[in-house]
Amino acid sequence: MLELLAIATGIELGKFVLDQVLDLSKPVLENYVQDFFKDCLDSGLARLKANTLKQPMAEAIGFFIQRFIKELQFYDIPDTSINHHYKSALKQFVRDKAVGSILGKAFETGCKKIDYAQLEAIWTEQYQQPGWQFPTEDFDWRSVTKEYLIQVKSIVKADAELRALLETDLLEELVHNTAQLSPGFDLGKYRESLQTSYGYLKLYALDSSYRADSIRLWRMFIEQTVREGLPPTRYDLPLDIKHKLQKAEYLEADLPDGALEIYSSEYFKQPDRKVLEVLADTQHSVILGDPGSGKSTLLQFLALNWVEGKTEVLPLMIELREYALAQSSNFLDFLYRGKGADWQFDQQQLHRHLLENPTLVMFDGLDEVFDRPTQSAITDDIIRFAQSYPQASVLVTSRIIGYQGYNSERFKHSGFSQFTIQELNDAETHEFIDRWYDLSMGNDPDKVRLKQRLKDAINNSKAVQNLADSPLLLTMMAILNRRQELPRDRADLYDQASRVLLYHWDIDHKGRVDSL
Repeated sequence: MLELLAIATGIELGKFVLDQVLDLSKPVLENYVQDFFKDCLDSGLARLKANTLKQPMAEAIGFFIQRFIKELQFYDIPDTSINHHYKSALKQFVRDKAVGSILGKAFETGCKKIDYAQLEAIWTEQYQQPGWQFPTEDFDWRSVTKEYLIQVKSIVKADAELRALLETDLLEELVHNTAQLSPGFDLGKYRESLQTSYGYLKLYALDSSYRADSIRLWRMFIEQTVREGLPPTRYDLPLDIKHKLQKAEYLEADLPDGALEIYSSEYFKQPDRKVLEVLADTQHSVILGDPGSGKSTLLQFLALNWVEGKTEVLPLMIELREYALAQSSNFLDFLYRGKGADWQFDQQQLHRHLLENPTLVMFDGLDEVFDRPTQSAITDDIIRFAQSYPQASVLVTSRIIGYQGYNSERFKHSGFSQFTIQELNDAETHEFIDRWYDLSMGNDPDKVRLKQRLKDAINNSKAVQNLADSPLLLTMMAILNRRQELPRDRADLYDQASRVLLYHWDIDHKGRVDSL
């Protein structure tokens, strides 16, 4: 059983489960299928016969067993013990009608989680035996069921009949929801909301002497350059940190000998291009960057372009950390509920707008969803969203660390171009400094002196120059430079910057200075 389960996938896995695991007569199997999907009877699944549902059900059960066994192996339960002790118990466990109905909930439209606590209770009380050395305290039922839920979404996506029925259910739900409460598009209020949220750099969170409306983001924005691909520097980490990231699946395994040099060469052969030019040429993109490199600022600038009347393409912003916490059934539901009560989108109107009109949909901060199964599920949701709305341009941002592996491959194979923000070059740095002092100091007679002092510090100190490579660090330098000459030593400069942050940090700020 163990050997076949380890290699079987898809249809082959489903057949194996039907024949070797469930092994039920036709009438008993039909009853089992009905019980498995009993909580989905109000959906389109009720229109399908057991003969149609048994295959996707069996594939889902097969994956659950595979993931259960993988968890056992992670805690060093030997294969001989799994075959001898757990084989029969697992068969009986998944045959249990109560277990089946819990697993079947994953097929419900909008299902966000499985009742793993109930599964654990059933297993512990009825199937686990003393002497098996089952890792009771460590066994991660939550992760097992999250990955199971992700797999069920993939099974549904691969089955045309299931997918069509569940998409119909979703549309019917949207119609029902908007019939009850549909304030519709109020674009005027939406513009005001975007201007309030993103209109000004949040400098007061770094230095309380700055007013909240000191510098307009749209005027301060410096267009940076990007290079296609993921940077090879993601492998250039201390070994202990690298191993921890790889174990947590935040970083893929090491490249074979010699492959890193080839990869690095290929990456740096890609030309530097201006980011707005790149986005104009690509419909689906992922923008990667280090903390403070300007990822969120880019999205906010794109949203403000519409506010300023520079484009007619409606921008929609989804901050993924908030989306994950909100536990909305889908992205349209999240946008409908909104941050504020004055501009919720009518879901049905928004659905039609996305189908019929060019729209820019921006998903900010994939790396800020720290739970890996949830992050992977959101990656799949974004890809399906892009496929469902071919008129929409879709843009995702993430830090480099926390993006690799599953997410990178899924986006790549789904037609998303991947670009990495490059360090500020000399021209961009000087443009940033000029614009910063022009906007923050106006006609102040001290402006020219401070502007030149910061440029000289960067030109004359390698340590300062090496730090002036991102908008956030350059912002910190500009704030420090207003009060004193910048330290020439890297450690002293970091110390001064830290003091500014610690002293002036606004506890009401959401805590992500990367938005600068």
